[in-house]
Amino acid sequence: MEQILNLVSKDVQNNFYDPTLKGLDWTALTEQARQRIRNASETGEMVGAISALLYQLHDSHTVFIPPGLKIKANYGFRAKPFGDTILVYQVDKDGPAAKAGLQLGDQIVGVNNLNAVRASFFGMMRYLTVLDPREELDVEVSDRGSSHVAKIAPIIETQSRESFYLLDRGRQQSDAEGPSYALRDYKDGCVYFQLRSFLVRTTELAPAVKRLKTAKSVILDLRGNGGGSIDTLIDLVGQFVPERFVMATSVSRRKPEPIRVEPLSPHLASPLIILLDSASASASEMFARTMQIHKRAVVVGDRSSGSVDRALLFLQPVGPIQYAEFATEIAVSKVVMEDGEELEHRGVTPDEVCVPTPADLREEKDPCLERALAMTGK
Repeated sequence: MEQILNLVSKDVQNNFYDPTLKGLDWTALTEQARQRIRNASETGEMVGAISALLYQLHDSHTVFIPPGLKIKANYGFRAKPFGDTILVYQVDKDGPAAKAGLQLGDQIVGVNNLNAVRASFFGMMRYLTVLDPREELDVEVSDRGSSHVAKIAPIIETQSRESFYLLDRGRQQSDAEGPSYALRDYKDGCVYFQLRSFLVRTTELAPAVKRLKTAKSVILDLRGNGGGSIDTLIDLVGQFVPERFVMATSVSRRKPEPIRVEPLSPHLASPLIILLDSASASASEMFARTMQIHKRAVVVGDRSSGSVDRALLFLQPVGPIQYAEFATEIAVSKVVMEDGEELEHRGVTPDEVCVPTPADLREEKDPCLERALAMTGK
């Protein structure tokens, strides 16, 4: 683990977009991590020491992916921020969480004695459930001023290395399982288009885009979309905006690189409503903000996650004979939008705020989609 620390620290030092590493004393922090590794009594603590080193940069796209993560602990629930409150929005039927008494709409205030807050919730859950999975999660639930603890023992599953790289790279829990998109027709020619991830080739979206071109209005649902390919993002933006322009600038150690959009003809001119939530990240945030800047869409929902940098994955083997493969995702450039703003740590503020309540989640209602549908009828 000390060898891994050395390689991770060096990769970050050589590749992070800011050569000053945000003014941190990287050598001293690396040595602190080394001492934590030497004093650790188990591997999870060592992984935590390296992860904590990278956390000092407070960058959404700079995370440690340790070796041996071929198992997945399934706790049977998902939660995320709704406004500033952490709520459960999915509970697997007969799963570990359900058996422990967790319910839709429950407000989580703590997990394993750590406070559950919007700014750190995804990172905390990634550490507790992915990097160093716990044999039991003690989920503290608040209920009308009182609280109780649901003790959740996971089901252990196996996962491919590729699945881990694509879906669990340090940001929000991905909702990108299953097909990459879904289409649904509503009255008055409205087409609902749910894009679960930008980790998809543009050619795969061609049937959906063709369908949208006949729509009288479009609702694009980017809730839970954690981002993905910049090329897919550029192509999708080009479907909705008729002019050539620079969407953003990628600022790295080299000269700034413009992110250019070329319009695709015929472009989609029908009214557009975009749905966002706290788990909308990266490319989905750039898309929504671009549509706002160009006054091309109305954005409805919650403030997005504020996870917008461009990253590369650095894979490393360690050991002379039997090696342990690990990786570091590193932000090699920051993204500055065309209006001069950065979305990292800020996110996209919706034009119309819509945050489901615990009662909405318990009753499996979707008030934000209902609002979007009402807007298309104006």
